[in-house]
Amino acid sequence: MAEVVWPQTVLDALIEMPERDRRLILEKADRLQQYPRLYPVRAKGRFRNHRWFLAGDWIVYYRVIRETVYVKGLWPARIP
Repeated sequence: MAEVVWPQTVLDALIEMPERDRRLILEKADRLQQYPRLYPVRAKGRFRNHRWFLAGDWIVYYRVIRETVYVKGLWPARIP
């Protein structure tokens, strides 16, 4: 099983977002422990070469190094 590492800045953002979005992000991130390479890799942009998944109104970017998943950032999927 892979370890999922969350930076403090992402954890702070999770605390402040609505419960629905937080729950969706954490549910999808839990799958990363079993399947760290489940989601596709971005080919362009700021998060080039990062894997990503959509959870509610957020895109979560992460990298996999060996058996560790490093969550790198949250990005709004749409502007409210």
